[in-house]
Amino acid sequence: MEEYSFILTAFAAGMATVFTASVFSAMMVGIVAGMVVGLIPGLGGLVAHILLIPFALQMDPLPAFAMLLGVYAVTSQTDSIPAVLLGVPGTAAALATSLDGYPMAKRGEAGRALSASYFASILGTTVATAIFIAFLPLLRALVMNFSSPEFFTMVILGLVMAASLSGTSQARGLLMAGLGLILSTVGQAPGTGDPRFIGPFLYLWEGIPLIPVLLGLFGVPEVIDLAARNTTIAQTSAAKKISGLKNGFVDCVRNWWLVVRCSAIGVVTGFIPGLGGAVAEWMSYATAVASDKDPSSFGKGNVRGVIAPETGTASHKPGAIIPTVAFGVPGNPAMAVLIVVFVILGLRPGQEMLTTNLDQTFMMVNVVTVGNIVAAILALLLQRWLVKLCFIRANILVPFVLAAMVIGASFARLSMADLLVFTIAGLIGYVFKHLDWPRVPLVMGLILGQIAEPYFFAAIDRYGATWLYERPIVIVLEVIILLTLVSGVIRRRRLQSRFGPARLNEAGPDND
Repeated sequence: MEEYSFILTAFAAGMATVFTASVFSAMMVGIVAGMVVGLIPGLGGLVAHILLIPFALQMDPLPAFAMLLGVYAVTSQTDSIPAVLLGVPGTAAALATSLDGYPMAKRGEAGRALSASYFASILGTTVATAIFIAFLPLLRALVMNFSSPEFFTMVILGLVMAASLSGTSQARGLLMAGLGLILSTVGQAPGTGDPRFIGPFLYLWEGIPLIPVLLGLFGVPEVIDLAARNTTIAQTSAAKKISGLKNGFVDCVRNWWLVVRCSAIGVVTGFIPGLGGAVAEWMSYATAVASDKDPSSFGKGNVRGVIAPETGTASHKPGAIIPTVAFGVPGNPAMAVLIVVFVILGLRPGQEMLTTNLDQTFMMVNVVTVGNIVAAILALLLQRWLVKLCFIRANILVPFVLAAMVIGASFARLSMADLLVFTIAGLIGYVFKHLDWPRVPLVMGLILGQIAEPYFFAAIDRYGATWLYERPIVIVLEVIILLTLVSGVIRRRRLQSRFGPARLNEAGPDND
């Protein structure tokens, strides 16, 4: 009881921080940005984060966290609007929603589908927070037994998972992760301060700057593809009257057990590094289909096919915060971007985020929960006008997005070399995207390499090589790493047998 008293006190302190003027206003800026970007098919939450990073770096830490997490929380709210009305998901995480949401819209139940998606998202994050509080004592006990060997092995596990689960080729994922680790060694050695691999370029003395790399790898390919389309994003009319909003809420209440199950799925997939919202979405959708009395009704307008994926996608977001702040291992691609900014702003992942700084962790979790509630209310009130943003021509957006990214890249070290790194990373990112080489493992290798190296040398200095086979948690993590690698090989062979080698790269989604 004493431990739960401490946890609930930290929860209350975190919630109080959310409603301070500076943090709440920053969160609202992020919510609005996330809602707008979620409406535009092809962009996604990473682009919204990229646009706001330059502003976040000039802010105090807590408001900056709130603004970026506000974006993180709500893109899954408004991406359901184009998914339901147009059959075109605003982001990849709304693909399953469109399978039943769009048929519902075609038979005049768009309002019911949208309302169900909003309230499923609210309930998903709320239940996920409750699950987090319930199991936090167990998580705290686990983390308290972590030392440098456990943290190093956990980082390697996150990297292997990201490499194995990004795209359909495990070998490509591992190669990209290895490339990221190599790039992370550029700059000063953490133990001695000796320069490594910088050549005559003093610009690289502090290592490869992360912000220009992130902007280039993820932002430039999307902008190029957006410009290449050069058409109106939506081709059909969505100006019809939206009704049936109350029915969507009733559907969520009626299917409360489905909401709880999908929330649990979302929390687990969020906690496992590298999975992302797409996995939570499809696992939740599969659960809904398997438990329904009429599985054949899915894909034809079953409201449970909207509730399940929206719940899973929303609930995985609070779960993904935990490995990011407790272990320094990003829980999903969005967190791989955010952890860069968090570290720059002074957040140090580790045990303290679940002990002395638990209120700060709860602030982050609560921003996601409150952000979903606020976004749902705004979407319900402004829905008639929000749908019109689905019809903005792509070529109008490109100059604004590109200008924001150039400004953001130049803030890294206030050097022209920042723009050169941004340009090179953009060209490489475009090539990697269209050749189906996953970019997330590269970024995670670059980020996690800087975290893993100090842990590795600390483990060697303190325990020698004995920590590899004498520490129980390390052994468990090593077994999980091996199982992850083996399961990747098995998954690859199953895809080959099902689709054939020539079509293998078309067989599964890329977690980028």
